[in-house]
Amino acid sequence: MRRAPRNAHSYLAGILRMPFAAAAKRRCRSRAAVKARGACLLHGFTLVELLVVIAIIGVLIALLLPAVQAAREAARRTSCSNHLKQIGLAVTSFESTHRYLPAGADWEPEKIARGSVLIFLLPYLELSNIYDAYDFKQANIDDAVFSGTSERIGSTPIETYVCPSDSHDEVPWPLHNYSASRGPTGLANNPACPCDFSWQDFALAPDGDRYNFAGPFSRLGSECEVRQITDGMSHTIFFGETLPACSSHGLNGWAKTNNGNGYCSTLIPINYDTCNANDVDPCHRPCNWNTEVGFRSSHSGGAFFLMGDGAVRFLQDNIDFQTYQYLGAKSDGHSTDDSS
Repeated sequence: MRRAPRNAHSYLAGILRMPFAAAAKRRCRSRAAVKARGACLLHGFTLVELLVVIAIIGVLIALLLPAVQAAREAARRTSCSNHLKQIGLAVTSFESTHRYLPAGADWEPEKIARGSVLIFLLPYLELSNIYDAYDFKQANIDDAVFSGTSERIGSTPIETYVCPSDSHDEVPWPLHNYSASRGPTGLANNPACPCDFSWQDFALAPDGDRYNFAGPFSRLGSECEVRQITDGMSHTIFFGETLPACSSHGLNGWAKTNNGNGYCSTLIPINYDTCNANDVDPCHRPCNWNTEVGFRSSHSGGAFFLMGDGAVRFLQDNIDFQTYQYLGAKSDGHSTDDSS
């Protein structure tokens, strides 16, 4: 039987280095060295071997990072979709209680600002404590505060109204990523940021008419009954994703009345870019009052939408434009099952 080296500690140290393959293998200079010292010399890493190991680790990290990021984004997308489902359940509960859908907002320029659908749904999202803090007898509740304090009610973040795929770090007040749809209804034009967009001809109702709006929601205080949605609940868009940084309306925050709810429109193609405030074309700026209120998301290829039956669908941003208008309208006589 072979005798173990007299320096057992050095022998064990050599074994512990073996996981790095040949880089830490035991070597003996000569038989004379063994007899003279009673042990073999142990060589550490050479510079080349160390660089190889570092390179391998770098390659592994480069391969793993996209997979980790993809997994995280998949989780964020799932959360985004689930938040829309929660909003859908809240809308259904509201309708069951009142026998009509909530208004997209109760707003009249310079006169009335009594909140948007995001406030009206709070009791059905188990947030009655926030809802009850408002005094709806007031003509304007936009800057309402909690009783006995100076804290604005709208400074409270509402997790259900936020898609985790979108970062709101650049804005100090709570925002929202979901807005109620007015469908293919005409849009205004900001004279200070004019945009003559090309899709106005697809509008089925004019802008500013309290009783005539193509989608299920309006910002002018009008409620829609389910019986008016003759195209079918599963064929009608109720809510869609929005990016507040790309819309002057969205930047107002979830608690402001004129925040895009009941004004966002399917007339604008999905993910149409209005995120650059310095773009030479006003149609690509967030200030124009028309293209900025299209539906868009941080997801690649499209956006999530809540249908009237509570289903959440991901619509591709290359969807046929006319089909998109059919889905936006509540009673145009065209039902479509397109889910591309």
